[in-house]
Amino acid sequence: MTDLITAEQGQKFKADAGKLKARLLFEGMPRALLAIAAVLSYGEQKYEAHSWKKVDKSRYEDAKFRHILEERAGFGKNDDESDLLHEAHAACNMLFTLEQRLSKMTREEFKEAMKFNKPPQGHKAEPQDHKNDKS
Repeated sequence: MTDLITAEQGQKFKADAGKLKARLLFEGMPRALLAIAAVLSYGEQKYEAHSWKKVDKSRYEDAKFRHILEERAGFGKNDDESDLLHEAHAACNMLFTLEQRLSKMTREEFKEAMKFNKPPQGHKAEPQDHKNDKS
């Protein structure tokens, strides 16, 4: 069995430095993604698949805020009609408007929009040696 090449060993065999790590989305929040899929599946049955692409962004802004307000007003965590979480509906509406915005960009504009600054690292405290801690 051969040893695997790590990212720290360089880009000789797999040039992926600086590329987005989409697996973080799937590994980190599978239940949230399933909740979004449930909202989309409900919407497909009620309307048709991807019909949201034909609707003005402002209507999804309104729908997002309605779902947020209904939960915050104490009307329950679930939507009366679908019985799915208001939060999932609101997140789905945010994704609709985000996709509508991003889909209007050229390929170059989109690639530029995916670039991000190097995050600050000062909040990552170095591990302390508690052996000499006299408190």
